[in-house]
Amino acid sequence: MLYAKSAKARIALGATLVALAIPAVAERHLGALNGIDGGNTNGIDGGNILGIDGGNTNGIDGGNILGIDGGNTNGIDGGNVLAGPVDKIDRVNGVFESMGQHVMASQDMLSGIRVGDYVSVEGSVVAPGLLYADDVSVSDALYVPGDSEVFVKGLLTSVDSDAGTAQLGDLTIDYTSSLGNGRAPEGAMWSFSGIRPAKGGVMISDKTADMR
Repeated sequence: MLYAKSAKARIALGATLVALAIPAVAERHLGALNGIDGGNTNGIDGGNILGIDGGNTNGIDGGNILGIDGGNTNGIDGGNVLAGPVDKIDRVNGVFESMGQHVMASQDMLSGIRVGDYVSVEGSVVAPGLLYADDVSVSDALYVPGDSEVFVKGLLTSVDSDAGTAQLGDLTIDYTSSLGNGRAPEGAMWSFSGIRPAKGGVMISDKTADMR
């Protein structure tokens, strides 16, 4: 967003400099310059550039991004978004992976966890399969595949109602066992509780919830 605004500032500054420079030269070359000023240059300033500034950019600012900031993301800020084992840690990029989700975390958080730790994450959903951690807690209990309870909340990537499965980032969830305790997932934001019998395998959910 800051880059887009900087780009606009540079475009506006450039347009101002052109406007200031034109009158001094126009007296000598009135025909040629007017042909450019009133034609190609204005065609760009008032056409393509404004078409971007007032069109696509505003469409993002007031649409998709605000839709996340003011809607789904704010709706789950400060809450529990994941509980499960740490599968991979990327300290260079400030991310760890758990339950098929990529979790952005501070270096202090990453320094306190190891692969295999059973963690609970409080934070926000940024995008399908992408979470932001405000806090990461490591359980004293040992994570046991198929026995330890896992939990994940986020934006649905896809739903296969015929197979009874949902996709949340890289995680496939079988939600058929949860139909007695909740509705089949639909829409955007959902949470799932259950177990994951095998590392990298399907999560078996016994409870779902609509987080919209």
